[in-house]
Amino acid sequence: MKCVQWVKIVFCLILAALSVYLFVVSCGVEYPILIAREHVRFRQEMPTMDSWINSPFGKLKNYVFNVTNAEEFRSGRDKRLKVQEIGPIVYKIVGFNDILERNATNVKYSKHRYHSVEFLPEESVAPDVLNWTITSTNNVMLGAATKLKHMAPLSAFGFDATFMMEDMFITDTIYYFLWEFTRPLLQALSKMSNMRANVAVLHNALKDKEEIYTVNIGPERGIENFFRIETLNDEVIIREQLPHTKRYTPDQCPFNVTGALDNSLYPPFIQPDTPLDIVAIESCRVLPLTYQRQERYNGLDAFRYTLLKVNQTPPACLSTSYGIKLPDGMFDVSQCVINDAPSAFSMPHFYGSGYNWSEHYEGYTPNAEDHEPYILLEPVTGIPVMERYRFQSNIPIPDLRWFSSKLTRFSHMMIPSFWYEFEMGQLPGFVTALMWINVNVVQHMQPYCMGLFLLVAMWSVLKAIRVACGGIGYVGLFRKVCCGDMGTVTALETKFPAANLSLAVAVK
Repeated sequence: MKCVQWVKIVFCLILAALSVYLFVVSCGVEYPILIAREHVRFRQEMPTMDSWINSPFGKLKNYVFNVTNAEEFRSGRDKRLKVQEIGPIVYKIVGFNDILERNATNVKYSKHRYHSVEFLPEESVAPDVLNWTITSTNNVMLGAATKLKHMAPLSAFGFDATFMMEDMFITDTIYYFLWEFTRPLLQALSKMSNMRANVAVLHNALKDKEEIYTVNIGPERGIENFFRIETLNDEVIIREQLPHTKRYTPDQCPFNVTGALDNSLYPPFIQPDTPLDIVAIESCRVLPLTYQRQERYNGLDAFRYTLLKVNQTPPACLSTSYGIKLPDGMFDVSQCVINDAPSAFSMPHFYGSGYNWSEHYEGYTPNAEDHEPYILLEPVTGIPVMERYRFQSNIPIPDLRWFSSKLTRFSHMMIPSFWYEFEMGQLPGFVTALMWINVNVVQHMQPYCMGLFLLVAMWSVLKAIRVACGGIGYVGLFRKVCCGDMGTVTALETKFPAANLSLAVAVK
């Protein structure tokens, strides 16, 4: 045989051996598990890595409340505050994750949630909304009264003298309340203590916090433990909650981050009953996710989880704020906000809370569609496809009967400062395409691939035999296999008698 023939034969035999090997391997593995094991290795070359590095990304929608009857409430003509919601005031948010260390079983990274913040005037309620003037309650004065009532109950008279020049309502621009909210007394106190003068909500909320996570990766830790947290800032307890560890167990207080997630990636093959907790850094707690239902989103079946349940009883350690018992559906965040101010989070418009807001307010319209915080999670890959993280910040007010009359009217109220919604941006097209293939193709392709491997192996063997036999066709090969090699073909000779010469006619 010629050299070319030998090359063809060797190539076909190698292809046949490889196909047989793949068939045998396929008998002992499941393709979805195989791909998941590669996914949880979290290699730099993974196509989803760029999307994760530049996360979180999306829009931060802010809503503020304008008090429309401040004068009537001040004078006592109105018993309830009339509020007008203004928003959305939209900012584009892009964060990034900086990998500090990694090995086969762990990755340590620093999360920067608000690396880039850009105001989007065209997507806001109006391009010039930041210049609009609104009237708001004087939250600095109300927060200070609440704090002093708890820490120094007899300070009411001195408090009134200190805040003599302060009104119970402040009128200024929305930009002022979001970015530059300060008062003369705060400025004076900030020069003598660690108290911060600027208490504007976005000015403080969008500051970069220290978030250094160490999470599990790699199949050795189990794919069900992928991206579950080992430590946050090199500790297993959220720092702001350390005082609670002396009085409460982890079952009573959500301060232990071990096993929780950072809400960027989840383990593959999530089931509705899979326990999922996320670290809510804005509220300094671990927040359990509650499965609601299955939804269709961008061609994918996703699980919908809510971050708070209606009338959910707060954990024991977060059920009060400066001695004020919080209604169901709220939890204390005073240790997480500027100057340790009295503060409690709820769903927007007090949706799902036990607070009877209609006793003190007019103008709220709580409903699940607009105010329920939720996450849509694709369960096979463990990648969030949509998130609407919605919370409202409130100041709980105690009984202020011993303070001035202008403060007494606010007794037992919950004073909302603002509410926000983080809306996750759309995943890149290539990430969505890979997820679709993983969910809709990989799950069903194994029997077809195994059949293809067998066909390729058979074809390769037959091709090698045909080449070895001089390039004969399939028909010739079939005859050789079925009829055997006939060797030299012997023809049967038939002899006829010679013609009678007398019958020959000579033509002349």
